[in-house]
Amino acid sequence: TASATSTVTATPTITPTPIILRPPEGEPFVIGYSVEGRPLWVTRFGSGPVVRLIVGGIHGGYEWNTVDLVEGLIQDFHQGTLLVPPDVTLYILRNLNPDGYENYWGQYAGRSNANGVDLNRNWDANWQPTWPLEGCFSAVTLTGGTAPFSEPETQALAQFLLDYEVDALVSYHSQMSAIYATGDETLDPAADDLARGLAAASGYQYPPPWSSCVYTGQLVDWAVDQGIAAVTVELTTHDDPDLALNRRLVNSFLAWRRPAP
Repeated sequence: TASATSTVTATPTITPTPIILRPPEGEPFVIGYSVEGRPLWVTRFGSGPVVRLIVGGIHGGYEWNTVDLVEGLIQDFHQGTLLVPPDVTLYILRNLNPDGYENYWGQYAGRSNANGVDLNRNWDANWQPTWPLEGCFSAVTLTGGTAPFSEPETQALAQFLLDYEVDALVSYHSQMSAIYATGDETLDPAADDLARGLAAASGYQYPPPWSSCVYTGQLVDWAVDQGIAAVTVELTTHDDPDLALNRRLVNSFLAWRRPAP
């Protein structure tokens, strides 16, 4: 009789790096590369001990307006339209999925990276290679990867979050006009408190509308597991970057402090 064999992909080990050099303020620096070798650019503003991160473009060309928004926010900080409080260091990741953005701008296929992986399903938090499609995005076939952190983009961002000891993050998506604190059954108190503050400042809906979609392998869920207050912010449409509205949201994000235990 024939015997079947299977290949198991090991999950990369992601641990903090002991020494981190602070990049020059306002100058983009590279934290890693995409599948096709495009750089993942991050820009720093401020130099305080409280570290925050804004992430754009996790769904690449399908949610291209999140990249437009983040570029607009970077310009605001350069011009002084937005200011970082003295006790905060803000890092801004322009586009986590440059391959999907460059190859399939404005198309469903731009949601995944060059390996066909949804980068918001590739994190080591309730990870699954596939998930039920009911209530979820189903316009093109996507996977969660061969294992958690199988993709260079998620490996690079996870390493950055640990190395730079990020305290809270906002991950931009579109188009629900809502804020999500987590996608699993638990609700982190800090993320919930942050989401409520951002909703009050922006007008985005929180708690978000009910969905039958099963969320697996999400950035915010893995981040919360690491002690990071993480929320997903969904823009109103797939076209408008909601810049004026998100100036208010970002000011609230930078002013937010963890509630006392």
